[in-house]
Amino acid sequence: MEAFLRLEGKAREDFYQAKYDYCRRFNLGVLFVAALMFFSLLVPDWQVFEQFSWQLLVIRSMVVIPLAVVVLVYRQTSNYRIMSVVSLLMVHAMIWGNIWAGSYGADQSYVNEGFLIMSFILLLASFSAPPLYAMVAQLGLIGNILLADQLYHYTNLDVILTFNIQVIILLALVDLIVTGFYYDHYITQRKLEFALFHDPLTQVFNRRQLHKIMGAGHDLSFMSPDIAIVIMDVDHFKLVNDNYGHDEGDRILQFVADCIRHSLRGPDLVIRWGGEEFVAILFDCQRDQASLVAERIRSSVEKSVNGVCKITISLGVAIYPGGDCFETIKKANQALFVAKRNGRNQVVCYEDLDQDSFDLDEYN
Repeated sequence: MEAFLRLEGKAREDFYQAKYDYCRRFNLGVLFVAALMFFSLLVPDWQVFEQFSWQLLVIRSMVVIPLAVVVLVYRQTSNYRIMSVVSLLMVHAMIWGNIWAGSYGADQSYVNEGFLIMSFILLLASFSAPPLYAMVAQLGLIGNILLADQLYHYTNLDVILTFNIQVIILLALVDLIVTGFYYDHYITQRKLEFALFHDPLTQVFNRRQLHKIMGAGHDLSFMSPDIAIVIMDVDHFKLVNDNYGHDEGDRILQFVADCIRHSLRGPDLVIRWGGEEFVAILFDCQRDQASLVAERIRSSVEKSVNGVCKITISLGVAIYPGGDCFETIKKANQALFVAKRNGRNQVVCYEDLDQDSFDLDEYN
């Protein structure tokens, strides 16, 4: 359960951002309900003070200011750091509103209950925040109590501090437990997402990832102004399975996937297209550069030792002009067909083909 405490760097940032995204609407709902509760305390205020007070009405109405700030920031950003701080500061603003309202009454015996209620609201508002933020916010409540005592001289300060320190320790543990449970959910979700969008054998993306990126229109042009698509096929792969067995054939596919992955740049995608075929999407990549990347992949597969047998691959390259990317994949596949027809273990670019002499009937 405490595994999330050992997260570092980007892994920690990703976890806490996912935690905030998961609790985002809950957090906003808690703040709205807390603001409504803060305003509705007018009724017990008047009952305690036994009179209507314009001062209390003004104080209780001022809760709309921090709430408006939260809503404005909520619409502008989803960064967990910013929203956690803004949300917890709103709760502290309400704490000081309660302290201010309580100062108008001679009877302050209910002040401790008010602090305890605000502790629980801090807990609820902390579900979307990292535990450290929650702990600082709860300790800030003790600071508020001590500062308020300097202003209003509570007669039962020791009782208030004792109760609230105990509650803060309890709520800090509750927050750690809740975060630990969410971490288990987070890890399970990440594993499911990985399984959904990755090929289990080679660990590269599967076709679902491409569909997820491009959407219903099959358009990738929003990703980059210059995109090249490379389709690759292992030469004579059936012979590998026949001569060495399917387990060794799987090792070959894993080896090829690794060669492709190591030959690409960071933003590029490699997808297992099916069987022994792979597709690479090269972003910010013009025609000459695409051919060089494809040649680098071909050479890596040919020259690297895979532990089974010597293999080669054939590659077809096509430049994506926009629109339906499957049309470009089809063109790359046509270039792949030419590479295989001309002897395999080579790179062919669709744009270099003589379209008049290209036999589409033979390809189809």
